[in-house]
Amino acid sequence: MRSNVTKVALVLAGVCLAALSSVASAPHAEADTVTLPAHEKTYASPLGGNLMVGSRDETVTRIAPLNMVATTREALVSTVAYGRIDEAGGKLRVGYHVGCAVSVGAGTFGAEPDIIVTIDPDETEDLPPVILNPNPIVALNLEPGDVAEVSMTEKEMIPGRLIQTVVRDFHIKVNTCTGPVNIRQFTYVFATSPEVDDMGAVFGDPTWL
Repeated sequence: MRSNVTKVALVLAGVCLAALSSVASAPHAEADTVTLPAHEKTYASPLGGNLMVGSRDETVTRIAPLNMVATTREALVSTVAYGRIDEAGGKLRVGYHVGCAVSVGAGTFGAEPDIIVTIDPDETEDLPPVILNPNPIVALNLEPGDVAEVSMTEKEMIPGRLIQTVVRDFHIKVNTCTGPVNIRQFTYVFATSPEVDDMGAVFGDPTWL
């Protein structure tokens, strides 16, 4: 009987280690780059003239996580964002929305022991009066996924001038995400005057990390 308890403990320990390995090991993938299409919109503005916003030359380079953990994703993103406001000043703002399907909360790795007290000494003559069964466990606290906003840069607009901002190899890192990770670029133009505030936006095509 004692050997059976030991065997069960060893089997459970193996399951525990296998689960830990599946969480902790990261794929040894090489970096790959995806090029995404340009986007541009022009709006008639109540400020007078037009408000134009766009982005082009967007690339996303997926790289292996530096910590080699499968719940971490890393990428280098590059883009050119631009805008024009004919009759007012304002701001150009560029960044990414980052979505994780399921985030991993704090984990529990250890054991939940069972204490077995023997009753009939005739049937358990080879066993001690108290048996400790370690019951190793792995528990991950999974939480609903979220969408975060990552702001990369912001620039003042000059009335009637085409304003651009160039971003090269901006580092995006996502931790503790056990499901798919998607990112989507955004570019906003905000126009302001004492009488009216106006804005326009374009969004890039989503891609995964």
